[in-house]
Amino acid sequence: MRATFAAVTTVHAQDVASRFLEAFSRRDFAGIAATFSEDGRLRGLVPPGLREADGREAIAERFRIWNDDVEDWELLEAEAEDFADVVKLRWSVASTDPEIGRTIYEQTAYAEIGEGGITWMNLVCSGDRRAD
Repeated sequence: MRATFAAVTTVHAQDVASRFLEAFSRRDFAGIAATFSEDGRLRGLVPPGLREADGREAIAERFRIWNDDVEDWELLEAEAEDFADVVKLRWSVASTDPEIGRTIYEQTAYAEIGEGGITWMNLVCSGDRRAD
């Protein structure tokens, strides 16, 4: 059985989460940066290890590193929900890796959203998995 959580409840948090996912869907890294507070923090546990970025521009650059140099990039699924006092975001992406073919990865993140945007985001990544 899959647990279901309530939708994001605050209008501001819902707006910021939606803008983040919309910018991500277009690989709009300036748009991603704009959803973080100026001194936002990202911590990502991804293969091969922990990656951290401080400040909206460094965070956007981290998302660029992870998503810009791939072929046939396609956002398959994205959602945002309330989880206690933070927002849970989840997305999955398919792309083509020249060495291994079609791949998919999923990331799940928890984010605190303040008046200036996302103040921190912690995420974990499945790593690229073969999709064929």
